[in-house]
Amino acid sequence: MSEWTYDVPWRPNFEAVEVAAWTGGMVATASLGLLSSGLPFMPFACTLGIQAAFAFKKLPKAIQLHRIKQRLGAQPVDLLSQDKLLDFMIANPTSVYLGQGYQWTQSEGQMLFDLLKRDVTKFVPKVKDGFMGAPWIHGLSQKKDEAQKVETELTSLHELIVGTTGSGKTRLFDLKITQAVLRGEAVIVIDPKGDRELAENTRRACEIAGEPNRFKYFHPAFPEKSTRISPTQNFSRPTEVASRIAALMKSEAGNPFQAFAMMAINNVVQAMLICGEQPTLVSIRRALEGGLASLIIKAIKAYSEPLISDFEATCKHYLKGAQSDDARAFALITMYRVEVQPVKANSDLEGVLSMFEHDSQHFGKMIASLMPVLNMLTSGHLGPLLSPMDDDNDDREVTDTKKIIDGGQVMYLGLDSLSDPLVGSAIGSIFLADLASVAGERYNYGVSLRPVSIFVDEAAEVVNDQLIQLLNKGRGAKLSLYVATQTIADFEARMGDAAKARQVLGNTNHLIALRITDPDTQEYVASKIPPTRYKYIMRTQGASSGQDPHMHSGNVGERLMEEEGELFPSQMFGQLPNLEYIAIMAGGRLIKGKVPVLTTPKDMAKAAQQAAKYKEVVLKNAA
Repeated sequence: MSEWTYDVPWRPNFEAVEVAAWTGGMVATASLGLLSSGLPFMPFACTLGIQAAFAFKKLPKAIQLHRIKQRLGAQPVDLLSQDKLLDFMIANPTSVYLGQGYQWTQSEGQMLFDLLKRDVTKFVPKVKDGFMGAPWIHGLSQKKDEAQKVETELTSLHELIVGTTGSGKTRLFDLKITQAVLRGEAVIVIDPKGDRELAENTRRACEIAGEPNRFKYFHPAFPEKSTRISPTQNFSRPTEVASRIAALMKSEAGNPFQAFAMMAINNVVQAMLICGEQPTLVSIRRALEGGLASLIIKAIKAYSEPLISDFEATCKHYLKGAQSDDARAFALITMYRVEVQPVKANSDLEGVLSMFEHDSQHFGKMIASLMPVLNMLTSGHLGPLLSPMDDDNDDREVTDTKKIIDGGQVMYLGLDSLSDPLVGSAIGSIFLADLASVAGERYNYGVSLRPVSIFVDEAAEVVNDQLIQLLNKGRGAKLSLYVATQTIADFEARMGDAAKARQVLGNTNHLIALRITDPDTQEYVASKIPPTRYKYIMRTQGASSGQDPHMHSGNVGERLMEEEGELFPSQMFGQLPNLEYIAIMAGGRLIKGKVPVLTTPKDMAKAAQQAAKYKEVVLKNAA
């Protein structure tokens, strides 16, 4: 549609009527010519030619209007086998496939603007009962659906996926996770729901890639199948372990109980490191619940032995008469202050000594809100899962986030939040904190880093300050984050602060919106799309009389007007069918697309060959 023309496709198909009329005239003329004997044929032929010319002149427009209305019907769900996805990846080795669709422009916006002024039901073919959403939205464009893609180098700008329950977020994750696995990236999936199909598709992608051992599985409801993984394994400073555990305590900023709990955990971790022990959730809980005396005994001995010439004799002297662990701990504290502190004091050790000497009742009250957190992460089968120890009787694999990232592994973390939301949320949050620590190390010291894709479904259940840091600074560590949620309010409710929720949103450059039912979220997404101007016809009419009552005048007019409007109206996000989306890519490109449902390849061997071919193409392009 040019700047000076305005044609509404939702009007009656006058062109079809004209074509039908001219065709009828042609039939009548031809019949008359055949039935009339003795008359010259040339006048009939000329008449037929003129009628045909007028009919063919209007035919393209009539067909176009008919097709526009036919496209408004419901389309079948796009099914895509993983081997077909590999075909795309081989042809486009530097791109990420987003599904079939087209670029949404002012033309589609104008079509929607005009259609919404009418009774849509008069134009839309009938759909099956139970169909969710308005199928005609995708059919508004006159363009053919094409493969929509984004360059892989732009994925590190992070992506926010918004959609209500059942709109297709998990299937979109399927598509993106499979491609990340086949690209050879390290992949971490945090899934509060524990979707079986998502886990299975992730595992199958590893099989197709020819590396089934890359897949690691964690799910609290299935401990026998789960990989053991410690969220306290990786840290550059002991305070990181303390902060990631203390952050699980629900409290306001500056809460003295949280600060005291963090100090207590830090002191315990420092003492364990002096002993040469790797801190785990179980060992930290054990120390805080009453095992502090034995830890202090080991820490003082480990630190003092290299500094005291006759260590064994000195220990025996101070431990004379000490029967209980507490008595031995106090005796060794005296030894430290008399024999060791003047020679080489250790502030880390002195922190745990002071804590041990603290009034036990007051100490118990100050960490009362910490112990439930540690208890729920170490009780039952979660203890061995999250605090793996050397155990010859346990043949389950042990890993950690650094191993996963450095080794290019694929970790599926199902949190089972439906059964136990508190524990699921805590597990997700503490692993995000662990990831932030590993990302910081990669940022500071990494060379030739392997790309890492992190997928967080239902992100509001696990969001914390560390996730914000990953979004803010993860690009430098070659991390790409995909964060999915249902509403913007979910982040605000979890963070307790609208400003922090905006930090999550502001650090994502790509946004994919599926069906959204929350008005505030609809407005937020629509606000990221620039407005446009729409044409419409203003009709006027009037009548007036002059001084002479017998003289009257009237006027009827039409004016082509413009008004500003949303390129994609916010309310329409609530009418998107399942598996359909509006994507706002970095830079402002607007895509209307459909998410395909991934299916199992018919021939796994052929798919594996395609995966190997894709690797060859990637290596060739890299060279």
